[in-house]
Amino acid sequence: MKKLLILLLLLFLIVPAIATEQEVLHSEWIKVRATADEDGATFAAVYDLTGVGSTAGNFASKDSSTVANGGPYHISPRAGVSNRWTFTFCGKNYNNVDDTFSFNLIGWSKNNGMLQNIAEGSCTLGTQAVVVYPDGGDALGELVSETSVTYTHATKKFTVTNEAFANVVVGMLARVTGTGYTNEISQVTTVTDSNNIICSGLTSTGNGTDSTVQINPAFWADTISLDETTKWTSTIDGSTAGSGNKGVIEVINSGDNEVAGLVVDLKGIDWVQVVIYDADAATGEQAGDVTVYGRKY
Repeated sequence: MKKLLILLLLLFLIVPAIATEQEVLHSEWIKVRATADEDGATFAAVYDLTGVGSTAGNFASKDSSTVANGGPYHISPRAGVSNRWTFTFCGKNYNNVDDTFSFNLIGWSKNNGMLQNIAEGSCTLGTQAVVVYPDGGDALGELVSETSVTYTHATKKFTVTNEAFANVVVGMLARVTGTGYTNEISQVTTVTDSNNIICSGLTSTGNGTDSTVQINPAFWADTISLDETTKWTSTIDGSTAGSGNKGVIEVINSGDNEVAGLVVDLKGIDWVQVVIYDADAATGEQAGDVTVYGRKY
């Protein structure tokens, strides 16, 4: 027996410690909704909870696509000990400052559950630019990304010769860098033509020819508003989220030009999906190209 104990002790000292799944994934941001415009004009257009068939709210009607193709995210392999998750939203400003979109966070239990509407509400984009998405790749300048742009200080006008401003509309936010600028994000106030735009609120010190102008970058949602807080358990032992006894569903950092988060306890849920609507940039409906990320909280 003594020899056996010594052998077990040696094995314990030799075998390296293996990190648990929860430790490995503790800080990992995961894409739970691929970048895209709205899933439908309304939530009911995507999942009709009053009907039957392909959009009905049972597990068999769950979207079977992958996340990359707009489908749900399977959380059970990453469930670990904690059930709390936080979700963040980002999108592109297409129309004006404080562009918005609506969402429903839904989920299913195991392989035979009904759709459960966990949270619904709206998001407002702030001006904290998504410099790099959590999964890699530059998120800026997909509509316009021009270097060596000529800037006229007196009129706050930017001029190019390749008609790069052809799809720019008044209200979009421009990210401007170069010599003499003191505010990086400025709103487009005039589109003279496809070669000339004006950002009247820009603060600068003089003319320049070395400006970099990026229009339609992605911004983090800095405000999350829940339409109904009773859809999912929102308190613990009757205490409100702000009482120090954190609720099972809450919004953090909202309205402060930071990255707002939706915190939810997903106990018993295996699949989640974020349905986006009121976000069709092609028809001028506020924000577009919305992406949702989540991680353990």
